Amino acid sequence: MTLWRSRTVPAAIWGLLLAFAVLQASIWILTGGIPRGPAVLIQVIAAWTVMIILATLATMRLGVLSTRIAQAEHAHRVTLDEVEELQTRNAMLGIAARSVDVPLAFQALAGRISRLVPCDRVGLALLSDNGEEFQTFTARTDDEERRTRARPEVTFKTERSALGAVVRSCEPLIIEDTAERSPDLLDLNVIQTAGFTSVLIVPLVARGRAVGTLNVVSRRRNAFDQRHINVLVPIAELFAITYIAQQLQIALGRHRSLEAMLELTASTATEINSALQAIIGHCDLLERGYPDPGLQRDLATVVRQAQRIEGLLEKMRAVAQERLKVVSDGEIPASPEAYGGQGPAGT
Repeated sequence: MTLWRSRTVPAAIWGLLLAFAVLQASIWILTGGIPRGPAVLIQVIAAWTVMIILATLATMRLGVLSTRIAQAEHAHRVTLDEVEELQTRNAMLGIAARSVDVPLAFQALAGRISRLVPCDRVGLALLSDNGEEFQTFTARTDDEERRTRARPEVTFKTERSALGAVVRSCEPLIIEDTAERSPDLLDLNVIQTAGFTSVLIVPLVARGRAVGTLNVVSRRRNAFDQRHINVLVPIAELFAITYIAQQLQIALGRHRSLEAMLELTASTATEINSALQAIIGHCDLLERGYPDPGLQRDLATVVRQAQRIEGLLEKMRAVAQERLKVVSDGEIPASPEAYGGQGPAGT
């Protein structure tokens, strides 16, 4: 808009000046030619000199004003982009504070991400626990196509995929034309088949560990550059932290369930063992009081089965204690930082 004004207004000034010159020449032709009087010529020359000087000064002034307006508009756009980026981070933190659900946070923020980095689709790929494959989610940028909740779509192996290459290197990757590399990489082949040409993949890195990628795709060639990487890297870091917090929450939930199971196993084993001891004691009293061989055989069978159950309970207690020792030795992390240092780093 500023560029249009900077070119249109000076052109209008000089156009009016030219039109006035044509009008004056036409009047002179109709009235018999250029006036011969020296006074009239001096007035005409002086008037045209003043008009040309004023037109020149006006054009220069308009150029300066247009430059200042353009700079102000650029600074305003930069400020708006920064505000939008900060709002996106704040929204991410708010969602993470309410629920560490990465797919839900991703779906909620997809629209903001597409405004920060113009694209046709926003994608999220999360690395599995074994580090061998990705579970991918896709969010449409068009409001009419958006879903309430992101659903897992295609699963890709880390080998022979651009996602795996980014996770291994922990560095962003820009692909200007998917057709050039789609024959070698399965995920790019899928993207290229879907009609997308440009791809930007940013790793989700927390404490030096990549746990997935944040992806944007476009149907235009050369749609992404370093500026877009700079915008997405902080958002990707927040996604990585949220994902680690989600995994930690799952691990802690399993830990609590295991503790509850261990407590239930111990209390149940104690109760059953008490009952078994009572059974064995009564069998011993019966065996002493009634010397009948048949009864003693039956009592001996009951005692053997009770002792067998007692042995099984002891094995259960041993396995539970061993499992609890494994948990206490650090299998379940005590903090997100501890969790971030585990797993297949850089796989």
